[in-house]
Amino acid sequence: MRKLKIIAAVLSLAGIGFVAGFFTHRYVAVRQIHRVAEMRFPPGFEEHLYHIIDADAAQQRQLHPIVHRYAGLISENHIESRARRKALVDSMHQEIKPLLTEEQIEKLDDFSRRFRDHMKKRRHPREKKHQPDGLRNEK
Repeated sequence: MRKLKIIAAVLSLAGIGFVAGFFTHRYVAVRQIHRVAEMRFPPGFEEHLYHIIDADAAQQRQLHPIVHRYAGLISENHIESRARRKALVDSMHQEIKPLLTEEQIEKLDDFSRRFRDHMKKRRHPREKKHQPDGLRNEK
């Protein structure tokens, strides 16, 4: 009986450790993904750059016009790249649809719709607040 209790305790601790590790890893991974996503927009890019070079307040004021301009261009490039990728996928779908069965076309359309809906839900809040030039939309 005592041996059974020890085995149950060890298995319970291992299970708790596994669950805690899983959620800790997920939390760290999500934070890292959000940190990288923030760099797609001028404020996040600027903040990250200033952190990397350890710029003091005076240097940040001096560098801001240059860094802000390039941060806006990088953000615009990201948006344009995504639009080009979408256009390529749409072109591919138009070319392959004549070669597919009705069932395959339905599966492709369903997948595209689910992916589009997933991407809309996943959009970063800043993506809605910024124009391609990197400036905030004022509402």
